[in-house]
This record gives sequence, C-alpha cells and structure tokens, in this order.
Amino acid sequence: MKRAKFETPQKQLEFFLKVKKKLGIGAKELSKKLGLKSRGAIESYTFMRTAPPVKIMKKLEKLSGIKPKYEKVEGKIYRRERGFMPWDPKEAKKILKEKFEKDFEYLDKIVKTKLSIKEIIDKIRKKGYSFDNSKISRYIGDYRTNLLSKIVKEIKITKEEITIKGNIRKDKKTLSINFNLMPLYKILKQNSIKASMEISEDKSKIKILPLKFGRKLIASNNAIKILITEKSGLKVKSKVEIVLNPKKFGFSLTESIYDNDAKNLFKEAVKEGFILDSQRSTPANHKGDLSLFIKDKNIIIEITKASSYKGSYFKIGQCFIQKTSWPKAIQYLVCKKQFLSNDSEKALKKLRVKIINTNFNKSWEKDIIKEIKNDFK
Repeated sequence: MKRAKFETPQKQLEFFLKVKKKLGIGAKELSKKLGLKSRGAIESYTFMRTAPPVKIMKKLEKLSGIKPKYEKVEGKIYRRERGFMPWDPKEAKKILKEKFEKDFEYLDKIVKTKLSIKEIIDKIRKKGYSFDNSKISRYIGDYRTNLLSKIVKEIKITKEEITIKGNIRKDKKTLSINFNLMPLYKILKQNSIKASMEISEDKSKIKILPLKFGRKLIASNNAIKILITEKSGLKVKSKVEIVLNPKKFGFSLTESIYDNDAKNLFKEAVKEGFILDSQRSTPANHKGDLSLFIKDKNIIIEITKASSYKGSYFKIGQCFIQKTSWPKAIQYLVCKKQFLSNDSEKALKKLRVKIINTNFNKSWEKDIIKEIKNDFK
C-alpha cells in the first residue's frame, strides 16, 4: 500500500487540522465520510503516529479542496509513537477545565470510573458541547493515564511507609512490576484492590497508592504483580524499590514484619525509642528478621530458637550476606547458648556480629532490647 510521506510530521498534523476545520467536523464524523470503521485511524494520522494511505489522502483532498505536498512511499511509515506522558496531569486538567467549565466536576468524576474514553466522550457531548474528538480524547487519556501512573521528580519515604524490593518483568503483552509482601498478598486473596503509581524520574522507586479506578494488584504465586505499559520507561529485569503505606492497604506496620519473634521484639523496641526500618525484609531481600534504627544507626537482628548447632552455618551465611549488602549496619544474633559451636562463634565474631544468648523466657524481648539499647548509651 502506498503511503503519503509529508516533508515533516508537523506538516502532516497541520494538514489534518486544516481539513477538520474546513469541514467543521471531528474525527468521528470524518471517519464515517471516509468509510473507516472508527476514528482511531484519523487520530493516528492527525497525531503523526503513522503516515496515511494515498487513497485516504485523495478522498480528503476531494472533500476539503486542500491539496498538500507529499511523497508517495510503499509500505507503512511510523512517524511518532504514542508516548507515556512524563508530566503531572495539571496541563491536561487545565485544558479540560477551560473547555468544560461548570461541567468539569462531572467530567472529573466519570474519568475516575471504569468507563472507556469513548463512553466518557459520549456522556460529556450529551451536555451540548462541540469539540474535536481526537483532541479531547487525547487530553482525557493524558489526564487519566497520569492519575494512574505519574512520573514525579523524586519519591520521599515517610515514617509510615515501607519499601520492598521489586522486579520488572516481561508479561504477555506488557510489563509487570513484581514484589513480595505476604500481609498484602493475603488481603488480595480475599479482596480486590486497585492502585495508582508514582514513578520517580530515575525509575528507581515506585510509590503505590490505593485508587478505586486504578490498576489491579494481582496475587500470583505468593507474590504481587501490577501490569503497566512499556511506555512507562521501565526496563525488563531492572530492580526497583516499591514504596507504600501499609495502613492505606489494610494492614499495620507490625504485620509487615515477616518473622513472628521479630514482631514481638519490635513491640518492645518501639517502647524504647527504636524506629522500624522502612526497608522491609522479604524472601527477595533478607535484611535480617528485624531491621531497626536508633541514633541514626541501623541495627540488623537475626533471631533463632533452634537448639542444634547444625543450623548455625545457615545463620552465618545470612550474616555474611547482610554484612556485604549493608556494611555500615550493626548486626546482632539472638539465640540459645547451645546453638553455636566454638567455630561458629569465632566466625560470627570475625564478621563483627554481636551474639546475645537467651532462653526465650516470658520477658526475653524486653531483656534483648534493653541490652541492645545499652550499647548505644
């Protein structure tokens, strides 16, 4: 099929805008006149995503009387991709507000539903407005897309939020963000949750916020995934930090701690002025059973109630990985006296891991926290 290749994409845009203006119709009506099934092709030509077929050009020239200059080229020509909009929705919102004025609140309400853009356009047109479908569809799409997945300069983590390691993977026809967070996973098995995302400019952090018309959080193989367009700029196999506020998703900070003994230890730690690390330990990122802060010092604590020294080699391996990953952290191992052999004890001391022995009696959590706090007086 022969295509019309304009001198520049801008010239192509100008031609289609002139035709619409001259005929006084939008993309939908123009599509009907050309015998096209939908306005999608007209929007694609108008916004320079692909070059129009010569036969379409001839029909347009006959309808409008406008004869542009273009070269006839064989095959499909892609001029411009529909890009992921890396900006705040303020600009699109401003344009929509100016256009629909008193009905903007109504438009804003239906944009935040499951309605398709076509359905939204049909509803707002019933209010008596006249506009170019392709333009208004684009503004609504930009506004809605950025509400769902917005690029922000940076993401700051508050004390109420946690961070989890996530991975970007290739899904069937798109990308997915994958991460482990068991309390949220259990909630998703019972209830459907949707969310919007804020993506940092450097693509290192993604903040997830509950949103009724947002992207669905999917519980899959003991992990959570969110589908997202490739136009987000996220790269397959890249690692990201997932940021969220547990309370907003229906679980507490304490519930976000995986280990039960660590949960109990944390309850005592809070009473003594310790702060829970925002970075959560998960199967994909084992930052100890519990990670705390006191006086700007990061403390990583491993806890085991095992009695046999055979399990100590596994703990030594974990402590070594933690020392490599977080070299500035201060490490503790809480265990029974008989858990460590002489060689294991020597190995941990070489790694500068502080050993605290306990019999795990009724007040063990209180005793452990007091002992750790005394190290920082």
